[in-house]
Amino acid sequence: MRYVLVLAGALGLGPAARADEVDDAMARRLSGLVRDFRLPTAARVEAARTLYKLGARASAAVPDLVAVLARLRGNEQEPLQEAIVEALGQIGAASKVALPTLAQSTHRTLDVDQAVKVATDLILNASDSQEIGVLGQQLSSRDASIRLRAAKALADLGPTARAALPALNAALADPDGDVRRTVIGALRRIDPNGRPSDDLVRAIATDLVDPDPGIRLLAARALARLGPFAAVAAQDLALVRSDPDPDVRRAVTEALFRVSLPPPQP
Repeated sequence: MRYVLVLAGALGLGPAARADEVDDAMARRLSGLVRDFRLPTAARVEAARTLYKLGARASAAVPDLVAVLARLRGNEQEPLQEAIVEALGQIGAASKVALPTLAQSTHRTLDVDQAVKVATDLILNASDSQEIGVLGQQLSSRDASIRLRAAKALADLGPTARAALPALNAALADPDGDVRRTVIGALRRIDPNGRPSDDLVRAIATDLVDPDPGIRLLAARALARLGPFAAVAAQDLALVRSDPDPDVRRAVTEALFRVSLPPPQP
């Protein structure tokens, strides 16, 4: 408790100061205490633990924490190493720059190794969440190329991008065919076992009237694979039964048969 009061005094805060009152300047002041080799180890550990409690609000402390961790060797000041690693993990995405230093901090002690593993997972998960949020926002960009890149990136992330499902579902109405098809693919990769929504089925059916017969063929085959789950597309399929391309006509006929089947029992 004594060190907590010392830290609070150094920051110009009262003992009852709340974490949400701490800004970048405070985080830097705390990290300065961690960096100060003249202080007792216990005081520096306490400063690192306070940064841990601040979490993402302490992002300004990352450079100092990385610098101190890089200077420590072996089991030197193990409690301080562990406290720094744990703080970096709790700070989250802003600590991504610390990953190389964390990787070099393994094989020191069991406690530090475990802390590094946990911190690395926390940082990567937070970074992925942040990236997914940005990609979801890019799906509504005015630039079709940006929307396309975002949809492809989310598809590559697979099930870990579930947080982007609302943005992807909204993008099913994208006016650009390439974007729309990539969004459909992303939704299927992120939630491969989920029942396709009616909006997704209608987005696929949009391609039944595409000028490119290859795209029309792919759309008809995709609807056939969905079977009764694509029942809302039955009318769209019926309207293109006389498609000028024989391969498309055959695929449409097959799709009409499959979408009319009774749905599987749960």
